[in-house]
Amino acid sequence: MAADSLRQPSIAHPLGDAVTQDLNTLAEDYVRLWDVSAPAGIADRLYAPDVVDHNPLPGQGPGLDGIKQLVAVYHAVFPDLSVSTDDVVASGDRVAVRWTATGTHQGDQLGVPATGKQVRLTGIDILRIEDGRVIERWGETNGLEMMQQIS
Repeated sequence: MAADSLRQPSIAHPLGDAVTQDLNTLAEDYVRLWDVSAPAGIADRLYAPDVVDHNPLPGQGPGLDGIKQLVAVYHAVFPDLSVSTDDVVASGDRVAVRWTATGTHQGDQLGVPATGKQVRLTGIDILRIEDGRVIERWGETNGLEMMQQIS
């Protein structure tokens, strides 16, 4: 089901409709970044160089470079990774994004060798935006769900 069909009419953002639209676009671009079909340079447009990831994965470096490192790992493990936006909720300088990802497990993931199995993963991320870029990220995914699918 397309994200547009899931959205409820939005409540006006205190700074106007243009801000709400910009936050929705930013959130959808955030999700698109994780998709293997993402355009080159999208991470540089989305994130501040010193972005703080409050839920980094083991071995993830800091800032924008750490985000790029993480995206590269997911693209290597799931070379057909497809990610869709399920819901976007904006309030003030924060955007919550609920997403769904699917891909084929073709690389080592947390010590599990490639299985060739199709995986579905869901998550919710909260982004704090400043000057049109993500400066903080909190993310929750169901890692157990993914590990059960590949083991």
